[in-house]
Amino acid sequence: MKESRSAYRESTTPRALDIAVIGGGPAGCATAIALARRGFAVGMLEHSCYDTPRVGETLAPECRVPLAALDCLQRFENDGHLPSNGIASVWGEERLYENDFVFNPYGHGWHLDRCRFDAMLAHCAADAGAKVFAGTTARRCDAVSDGFEIEAERRRDDVLRLRSHLVVDATGRGSSPLPGAQRRVVYDKLVGLVGLVNAPSSQGDSRTLLEAVSEGWWYSAPLPGGKRVVAFMTDGDRLKGRRHDLSLLFMARLSDAPHTRERIGTLPEVESLRLVAASSYRQTSMHGERWLKVGDAACAYDPLSSAGMLRALQSGLDAATAIEGWFGGDTAALARYAARLEQRFSAYLGTRAFYYGREMRWPTSPFWQRRH
Repeated sequence: MKESRSAYRESTTPRALDIAVIGGGPAGCATAIALARRGFAVGMLEHSCYDTPRVGETLAPECRVPLAALDCLQRFENDGHLPSNGIASVWGEERLYENDFVFNPYGHGWHLDRCRFDAMLAHCAADAGAKVFAGTTARRCDAVSDGFEIEAERRRDDVLRLRSHLVVDATGRGSSPLPGAQRRVVYDKLVGLVGLVNAPSSQGDSRTLLEAVSEGWWYSAPLPGGKRVVAFMTDGDRLKGRRHDLSLLFMARLSDAPHTRERIGTLPEVESLRLVAASSYRQTSMHGERWLKVGDAACAYDPLSSAGMLRALQSGLDAATAIEGWFGGDTAALARYAARLEQRFSAYLGTRAFYYGREMRWPTSPFWQRRH
């Protein structure tokens, strides 16, 4: 996104920061916005310029709450994303079950242009006073007596060096630049085979569709611009020996999903087909001496929950409150933040087990056996 690079070009490099946020997705942006509005000196490092495809295209109606708390809701609503009127699912039986948002107290949801959405949040962070360094990848994060020294590479072939009293890890599913071992507890092997298709011109249904099949489940939803995102969710080890012909695998599994085929066509032309990680996990340590994790860097949710973006925004707001308390002398604030994340994740695991337990049509399938 050419506009982004010029919009985020800073005139001076701060020698010192209160907080460095490493990662500029929804969780990182929410943290940076909330902290900058509290008067902290915040720098946010984002490896992209918000110009590359991003996974996660649906926003639940409940996301109005954290967006309003960040003072970003009106800007978001004016940004041209596609309203979502509900979810249709084929789960536990062959009949299509419809869950319309007409009775949701928060109204409709949205199908997102993710690059546009994340860039909007980054603009909000910059407007709030945060220094936003786009096209910047943190390579080293060394602990010093009063915080961290950070060294990052930039797209324009120079090096950025910052010093920060506290670091927020918002790197998502990627590797963390924080020093020391980072260990995850992983609960499954879920991956998504994700592509874009041109939907039939007669297809006007704006709902998200979930369809269970013997080897996993399908997700499809319209996007701004007339395309649909389509994903086949399965376990990564079930793809061994098939990764060289993912297109053939995608089409073969599509034959098991009649409702999805009806939406995208029997032989759709699939663009940008890619394999993405989608496992549920939590970090064994979500905070430490002068650092904490937010969003997927702390814990990741199954896409079936449709809660990833909501949790990311919430964790950013909660992290900002904890960091403010920590700077104010509350030494237990970061630990309480981490405990809340762990409690929410434990509750999510129970909900996840319940929803997967509702699908019992393929008792001999390894995918479903692992979830029962």
